[in-house]
Amino acid sequence: MKKTIIILIFISILVIACNTERKKYEISGNQSNMIKEMIDAVNEKNPEKYVIGFAEDVKVFVESQMKVNGKIDLKNNRATHFENHPDVRSEIQHLVEIDNKVILHDKVWLDDSDKEGQDIVEIFTFKDEKIIRVDVIQPKDLFRN
Repeated sequence: MKKTIIILIFISILVIACNTERKKYEISGNQSNMIKEMIDAVNEKNPEKYVIGFAEDVKVFVESQMKVNGKIDLKNNRATHFENHPDVRSEIQHLVEIDNKVILHDKVWLDDSDKEGQDIVEIFTFKDEKIIRVDVIQPKDLFRN
């Protein structure tokens, strides 16, 4: 009898675990919504839409080195990126909004040959409802070609 009860409990746990849906991420907050729009722009390959939420003097740092200085530079950077990677797509994994910062964990696929995608973490700093700084943490070999 004990074995039967243990087996039934085990089967119940398995059924519940298999039927539990993965929690769908919900975006809330003006800053987080701005980041969601930016990710949509990546998937649309639209550099004009991508830069809408950025300040004119935005700075983007990768591994503590400034890579982009200003909104025009950022727009040109994204246009070149979309041209070099026409199949790029991005998907939000996690998004956390704390005061004037949004921390984004997204998965990026540069092309169809990348089956697993690459994890990227970005910290966006806001001032006066615009992004003034981005700190990017990404795999060193992300842009290997």
